[in-house]
Formats: sequence, C-alpha cells, structure tokens
Amino acid sequence: MQCVFNWLLSFIEPKEWCSRREVIENHLSKIYARKNPHRDTKYFESVSFQSDKIGWYLYQLEMILTEPTKYEPIQGAKVIPIFEWLGKNFELINQIGGVDEKVKNLLLLGNKTDPDSLLFEILVALLWKRNGWEDVSFIPEVPPNKSPDIKVVSGNTEWFVECKRLNGRSEYSEKEREKWQKMWWHLRDYLVNKQIPAVLDIVFHVELKTLPDDFLVKQLQNKLLFLSAPCVVISNEQCQVGFDVVNFKKVRAHLEKFFVKMPSNQLIELIAGYRDPNRSFTHTVLGKTGRFEGEQLNIQYLTTLDFAAGAFWHCDAEDSINKKARDIRKHLAEATKQLPENQKSVIHVGLETLDGVLVEAERYSRIFNTAQNFDSFGKDLRWIYCHLFQSYAPPDQDWVFDETVYYFSRKDVGNERPLTHHLVMTSSGDSADGVHWLQNTPP
Repeated sequence: MQCVFNWLLSFIEPKEWCSRREVIENHLSKIYARKNPHRDTKYFESVSFQSDKIGWYLYQLEMILTEPTKYEPIQGAKVIPIFEWLGKNFELINQIGGVDEKVKNLLLLGNKTDPDSLLFEILVALLWKRNGWEDVSFIPEVPPNKSPDIKVVSGNTEWFVECKRLNGRSEYSEKEREKWQKMWWHLRDYLVNKQIPAVLDIVFHVELKTLPDDFLVKQLQNKLLFLSAPCVVISNEQCQVGFDVVNFKKVRAHLEKFFVKMPSNQLIELIAGYRDPNRSFTHTVLGKTGRFEGEQLNIQYLTTLDFAAGAFWHCDAEDSINKKARDIRKHLAEATKQLPENQKSVIHVGLETLDGVLVEAERYSRIFNTAQNFDSFGKDLRWIYCHLFQSYAPPDQDWVFDETVYYFSRKDVGNERPLTHHLVMTSSGDSADGVHWLQNTPP
C-alpha cells in the first residue's frame, strides 16, 4: 500500500496535502470535544469527512501506514482494501492508458465527483487488464459530447466500457435511519435516567415513518424495570422487541487488559455480546476515555465503563424493503447514453449491500428482471456486470471485503465472453460460491 500512497500523493503539492490533513484533524477534534448531556462523556457520531471525501480516504491510508492508533477501522474497511488491491496490481495499473489523468481528477479538491465512482472506474479498467486485454485506456471526457469511460483492444477486437457506481444507501434508507435516531433518543434518555443496561433486538413490522418518535419509550417504559433477561417484551403487528442486558463483568474484564476504540465493532461486541453486520446497532456509553501518551486526535479509547445500552434494529415491512431495494434501470439507461453507436459495449454497475438480507433478496429479483428485459435503445450492449460490495471491520482483523457479481448477456451473443474472471477485487484464480450476503459474516 505504501507504493499506492506515494503514487497518489505525487499528484498533490505537499503543502496542499498538509493543509487538507489539518482540516480533517480539526474536524475530528471538534467531534471528540463535544459533550454528552448524560454525564461527562462524548457523542460518538460519524467521524467521516464528506467535504473532502478522497482526502478522508487518503488520511485513513496514511494513518494505517504511519500512525495506526489514529486509524478508523469501520471507515477504513470500505476503502483500504481497494488501495491494497491497487498496490498488489501496481505494475498493471501503470499500463492503463490515461490513468494519471484519472487520478489527478480523483484527487482534485474542488472536484465534485464522488471518489467512489472514479475508484470504481479504475478497478474496472484493472479488471479488463487482468483478463489479458492488451490495450486498456480511459477515454478523455470532452463535454458536452457523451462517451464511455474505457476502451479495450486486443488485436482487431475492441470493446467500450461504461461504469456506474451507486453510492451509499437509498434516500429512503437514510430517512428511515434519521427516524430511528429520533426514536432512539427518546428511549436512550429513559434507559440512562433509569439506569437500565438494556440490549434490545427490535424488528419493526411497519414503516418507521408511521410511528411517533416516542413510540418505543411509551411501549417499553412500564415493562423494562420488571423483566428477567433474556425475553421477548413485545410481539404484535407493529414490532417485536427482545430484551437482554449488558454483561458488565465480561466488559470490565476486557477493559482491565485492553483499551477499546470508540466507535468500533469491538465495542459493539462487548455491549451486545455479539455483532451482526446485516443489522444496525445503536448504543450509548458512559465511562472514562483515554489516549495513548502524546496523542491528541482521533484516538478516543474506552478505559472504564459505568453504563451502556444499545439496540439492534431493522424493518421487515414490505414497503420499507421495496423502497430500499434500489433497481439499476435508471443507471443502465444513463450508461447506455454514453455508449457509441454500432460498437460492442459493456456496462459495469457497482453498489454496496448495506440494508440486510431481505433487501438484497428483493434487489436481486429486480436486477435480474431489469437486466433480462432492458432496452439498450439500439446500442450494441452485450453484457451487464453488477458488482455488489460489503466491508467489515472485525475486532481481530484489519478488514474483510466481500464482493458478489451478477452478470447478464444479451441472448444472441453466443459464446462470446470478453471476461473470464468477473470480480474486481480478487485475483484471477479466486472464485466465490453463491452471494456474500447469504453467507456467514466474519466472526
């Protein structure tokens, strides 16, 4: 990864990178200085720096190489595997035409283009190079003319490739999470005030937006004080709520030996007793935090625990699942406009699997139907590759990165296969059976 970091920084003036890094660290400093009204502890909100997203990615890369105590494992698990993969294939990367201009565009501070999209284009170009295509090059953009992202050539055969990257969760999913936060704040205040170290397992059977913000606290406040864990507190048409408690003995025994990064999956495991990457977990923690000697920023560690509570949650309402399972039809239509006339073409779509098994099952059905029945508007679109990604940061590993590829061909292409290997993030000899979101998650 060091070679990739050095290569990327070679396109940025040293003073500029120092300035961008300082802005990021000032952002982190402000976050870690915010106080929680529940005693003298911190709000552990998302620390990601969206106004310079590629700078944030580079910061994570620099920290894991030089100051790992400042590295954010949950944030880094999404992008550090990409940098590692580029490093492993660095010789091939430099054989891709126009890659330097692509990287300059990626790193430009004023560029509004999301870096995930440009990183995905680089990964796709590398995939074609790894599949043995002699000449792989990025096609320069000449607005307002429309053109695909990549041209690949071997002998007399050439293909044109367009890439589309869907970023993050759907708008509906983000609004659902915002609604959950409002509901959690009411419940959190009650749990802290009554000192109930609850670990809740909540499944909503109706859309969250149909419920008042104080729904959970009103449902639970007359029950939680009298429960024996574990048990099911509520099971009705609106929701099911399971109840357990934090194992403080186990947590404190761990803290006697180790500091625990805040936030981190290790902390989730200590509070809840387990982790479930396919469901969201929200928690509150009261205790003392510390830093390694001489460190100042981005390194808050829990040293003692006074109180904790949390909740796993998801929604299995049909309307919620349908609205979160985004189709790719719109993105295919946009990509098709970029393709040339009468030239063999391919579209690669990349997205993340962030909303759990029920959503991914519905998404697969939609993608399959869309790809099989897609109208390419007269363009010679022969293959569609849909890459699904998911990253994890287990306590005992730096990261785990999963990828599943759905691929579809036009019915008349016969045995013509431009790619024999389809995963952008594994070597040519690797293969994946089934889909990652139905397999066991990292322990």
